[in-house]
Amino acid sequence: MTIDISLFDGTGTSTDERRHFLDLLALPPNARLLETAGGAVEDPDESYDAVLCIDAIAHVPDRAGTLADWARRVKPGGRILYTDPAIVAGLVTSDELAIRSSMGFFVFSPQGENESLIESAGLRLLRADDATDTVALVAARVRTERTHDKGALVAAEGRERYVARQRFLDVVHRLASERRLARIAFLVEKSK
Repeated sequence: MTIDISLFDGTGTSTDERRHFLDLLALPPNARLLETAGGAVEDPDESYDAVLCIDAIAHVPDRAGTLADWARRVKPGGRILYTDPAIVAGLVTSDELAIRSSMGFFVFSPQGENESLIESAGLRLLRADDATDTVALVAARVRTERTHDKGALVAAEGRERYVARQRFLDVVHRLASERRLARIAFLVEKSK
């Protein structure tokens, strides 16, 4: 298999979860896979067997355009798997949204929006799997690890940045564990 990497952002994704996503793509031998952080791709149309984008779609301002671009890049019968970690699935306060998006540009989506955009891009949804538990587990684990290394992290980051990052991880964990912000893995296919 050939793997072309374009700004891959695997933050918070375990090796096992990534392997599971690759299994879902059901890549044939010698498949050409694009792992991407969601930006436009400059390769010719129908040059990939599959696209994998883990969590980075939430950082893309034009999701419809990105999905249409991926649809052009995959061969007929090709698959795309992307995870959206920012689906509003319950009541979320403005403060929680501000903290959740405090580490950079972030696009939150309402339930059903991804499905609509997938259809508009001419793709067929094969499955949508809830992967929210991973977000809660990773946020809790990272927060605990950072607590154990607090002295070194405060020295390196400064107290204000350390506290902001811990607050961010608290909110990420709470929103995911309470299922108010969902992470869904979308597996789609381009028509043959």
